[in-house]
Amino acid sequence: MKTKSLIVITFLAVLALTLSGPATMPVGATLAVAPLPLARSVGEKPEPVLNEHEGVGIAQQAQSVELVGQIGGSTNAVAVQGNYAYIGVGPRLVILDISDPAHPTVIGQTGVLPDIVGSVVVSGSYAYVANGWYGGLRIINISNPFSPTEVGSYDTPEYALDVAVSGSYAYIADGYSGLRIISVSNPSRPTEVGFYDTPGFAQGVVVSGFSAYVADGGSGLRIINFSNPSSPTEIGFHDTPGFAYGVVVSGNYAYVTNVDKGLRIINISNPSSPAEVGFYDTPGWAWGVTVSGSYAYVADVSGGLRI
Repeated sequence: MKTKSLIVITFLAVLALTLSGPATMPVGATLAVAPLPLARSVGEKPEPVLNEHEGVGIAQQAQSVELVGQIGGSTNAVAVQGNYAYIGVGPRLVILDISDPAHPTVIGQTGVLPDIVGSVVVSGSYAYVANGWYGGLRIINISNPFSPTEVGSYDTPEYALDVAVSGSYAYIADGYSGLRIISVSNPSRPTEVGFYDTPGFAQGVVVSGFSAYVADGGSGLRIINFSNPSSPTEIGFHDTPGFAYGVVVSGNYAYVTNVDKGLRIINISNPSSPAEVGFYDTPGWAWGVTVSGSYAYVADVSGGLRI
């Protein structure tokens, strides 16, 4: 397995030796985030520790410490369906009633998932969560938004960073393990049916037709045909400058965020020979992007929202 960079995740954990009754976010509460840093080791999948040095010692000396609750954390993912928004708050999926947009209200949340919620997609009665190194793909039944329940999971080989869903399949951008294709026809027993090991670090993925468009870090945009899900093949690529982080597709164009190299616009009308037709070098770090009509909306970190 390829080496992975040290990932720093943030959430406030409540630990106790004898306490009971897990701390949760009260239904009806407004959202409040109070993150604290939690460093994690790399390599094989060990149990999380507080940090590289002190945390290891604490874990060795306090074998009876038990996680009894958790609240808050960084918000890295959002999906909207109807009157509900589904957001990742630290290691939980939280559901908000947004029927009154000025006063969103927490109505439900999952238990603590194995890792930070990095991406979420909603399809029908299920939310599909890319849950990082420790969590892989998690499938949450949201038919009752007041009581979302995990019904299935699949532990991908690397770091599940992004997820797209089309038909009976989930497509996972899995870091150094490339694109993973998971059958979710039975949500309680998701199974991998195929994969394509991209040359870079699969960070983002979007699906259009029978093609997956992968933002592959230092290896740019990769276009993978999955008409045969058990044997996906690369049909084209464009080596963008910088680090390809996020991707969306609209019509004949792929819009790729490239961190310090801004937004790149790639013509994909000929998937075997995609070509850059334009770019805008945003002032910050271009991470997220969505397109509506003739406008691209870029989450530019310190540069704010750029349109």
